[in-house]
Amino acid sequence: MQKKETWLELRKRARWDRIAGAFAVLILLLILIISSISSCAKKLRGSETEPVSSLETQPVETQPTTEEVIDNSMAVFLSPSTQEDNLYACDKNITEEKAMWMIARRVKTMLEEDGIQVYICGEDDDVPAKVKQGNKLKCGAYVAIHSNSSGESGNGEGTECFYNTDIVGSLALAENIYNRVASVTPTEDRGVKDQYQRDLYEIFNNVSPCCLLEVEFHDNVTTSRWILNHIEDLAQAITEGTEAYLETTRYNATSAMDVTEPEVYEDFTGDH
Repeated sequence: MQKKETWLELRKRARWDRIAGAFAVLILLLILIISSISSCAKKLRGSETEPVSSLETQPVETQPTTEEVIDNSMAVFLSPSTQEDNLYACDKNITEEKAMWMIARRVKTMLEEDGIQVYICGEDDDVPAKVKQGNKLKCGAYVAIHSNSSGESGNGEGTECFYNTDIVGSLALAENIYNRVASVTPTEDRGVKDQYQRDLYEIFNNVSPCCLLEVEFHDNVTTSRWILNHIEDLAQAITEGTEAYLETTRYNATSAMDVTEPEVYEDFTGDH
């Protein structure tokens, strides 16, 4: 016969059952927390090692930043004298710079009216700055415009023009301009000369077909007055000479493009 438990024994057993149940709940919570932490850690590790999409790994294409290449082969760079200390013998208020800029501005206008692209140096540019600008532009013709000086004698006269023998086209440019200017001036002229006959920075350091024109002498009373009275004539002669040179250059370039290969006939056999 089973022994009947007393009320006190039943109470003790119920207390231990509650303790065991609470302990079991605590264990279950710990398991759930540990499992959750482990799952988060796996996801975190997975995100670190997961390969990045192909879109993210592909390098971003960038457009090349190349400067636009401008063809100046038919353009003209004008370099009038900026020598403000060279006074004209006929008028001490006029300098070489002032007179040559008067000519250059008219040349620029005339060339542009005929559809030719023209660049011109700055009024405050020194010679190296002008050459640097011209070399960057690489024009088909670089024309420096000056008036001459004979020094203490003050009796020099005549037109002369310098060119660079090492640059193809320089001689032709110089001759085209010189011949037209020389035909305008009233004095005996001095000819076309290479770069070795005078140490001229603009000629020695140029990369374009170039010439430096001395229109006449500014320290001679007669010729300096003639220059100032014939600005338009000188500008017209320089313009015509420059355009004649460019036209020859254009013709030569076109002729070179028109050259065709000779027709080749296939070999054949038969009666001859």
